[in-house]
Amino acid sequence: MKKFEFQFESVLKMRRHKRSLCRQLLGEILQTDQRLIEQRLQLEQLRQEQFQEIRLRQSAGVVDIDGATSLRFYAGQLQSQIQNVIANRKIIEKQIIACRQALARAEQDVKAMEKLSDKHRDEFLYAQNRKEEMELEETWSATQQMGVVR
Repeated sequence: MKKFEFQFESVLKMRRHKRSLCRQLLGEILQTDQRLIEQRLQLEQLRQEQFQEIRLRQSAGVVDIDGATSLRFYAGQLQSQIQNVIANRKIIEKQIIACRQALARAEQDVKAMEKLSDKHRDEFLYAQNRKEEMELEETWSATQQMGVVR
């Protein structure tokens, strides 16, 4: 029996590869987003620690202007870094949306080709079965005719 060969197998492989790349890219982008979330939390914690330190220094009753100023300056720098992380997350969110859309399209393309492959396989198998049935009928007819001729 002849083996089924999908005539568009290379297209199907290419579409599967594209889908795989989309999945990989989405995973990388999601990891980047998670790192940004963690970075923001760390920066916010550091900023809170700076304000806590300022409060502790002032609670002693002695005001250290230079120390408080440097702590506030550092807290301001941390706030600036937090804003940068927030801006980067907004960019990442757009990339996530675009990547998910591309992945959905790639998934649809693969499913369409797999459906076409299944249809062609079914047609091939049907044709093969019909051919085998015809051969069996011809063999049976030939044996029946040989029996009558004898």
